[in-house]
Amino acid sequence: MRALFLSPVLAAMVCLASPALAPGETAKDPDSGAELIGTRAPDWAFTRWVRGPSRSLQDFKGKVVLVRWWTEGCHYCRSTMPVLERLQREHKSDLVVLGVFHPKPEPREVSDRHILQVASTLGFSGPVAFDRDWKTLDRYWLAADPDRNWTSVSFLIDREIERVARNNDRRRRRRALGWSERARNVRGREFQ
Repeated sequence: MRALFLSPVLAAMVCLASPALAPGETAKDPDSGAELIGTRAPDWAFTRWVRGPSRSLQDFKGKVVLVRWWTEGCHYCRSTMPVLERLQREHKSDLVVLGVFHPKPEPREVSDRHILQVASTLGFSGPVAFDRDWKTLDRYWLAADPDRNWTSVSFLIDREIERVARNNDRRRRRRALGWSERARNVRGREFQ
């Protein structure tokens, strides 16, 4: 499974506006996630599923999967979750938006009721998983660089659950994301 880190900020995530790296070049910003583009997406091992049945990443083969870690008190989460909800509604036949709640400031137990209240407040009604101890977040994001500052991050995984295009390859990105020509970003422009 291949994942494409898009950005902690939805505008950058949807626009795929981060600069491309030359072959062999490494990201200088630990929060860019550029080194994760085209890498295999790890299986997830969430603490539990809060809304929707328990699913594996393989269960979503044939659909584009957007995994969004979110938490309460996060202004990025507050602004991105309604947009992700709209994308899920507009592309329900070929896009799954999975919300993953991770408690902050530190891992701890949180009730399903509380998680669902926060999801409702943020305007998200899609499937929700709980990553209490940040184990899956660690495998997807934090373990790759100890200097990372963001925990509310997003990953986009292609239909074959194998690979996605680098952010600067428009032709391959369109093929991987099939629905992208119709999808609108937060500024209302079509993907390029």
